[in-house]
Amino acid sequence: MSDLSTSDLKRRSLWAISTLCGLNFVVFFIVALVIGGDAVNGKVVEGHFYLSDHGKLTEVSEAVYTYSLWHVRSLFLTHPLAMLFAALAKRGRARR
Repeated sequence: MSDLSTSDLKRRSLWAISTLCGLNFVVFFIVALVIGGDAVNGKVVEGHFYLSDHGKLTEVSEAVYTYSLWHVRSLFLTHPLAMLFAALAKRGRARR
């Protein structure tokens, strides 16, 4: 078994993190389909929590609404990271 060089390990790590960030989006998309939308486009009215999917509201528990809200917020971090890390990994490959 050959040793990985530091640059190769770094590139593989960048691709792995990028892939995990992309997977976060896929999980969000599937869960949003199952639960009826997302909280960012939803709303809270008089203690009732609604997710929205293209204008169609689905009432959910506060816990599901909160989960959806935090999952969407996580995308604001992981989506740019996925693009950045993929670009860095690609740039490292081009240098070789």
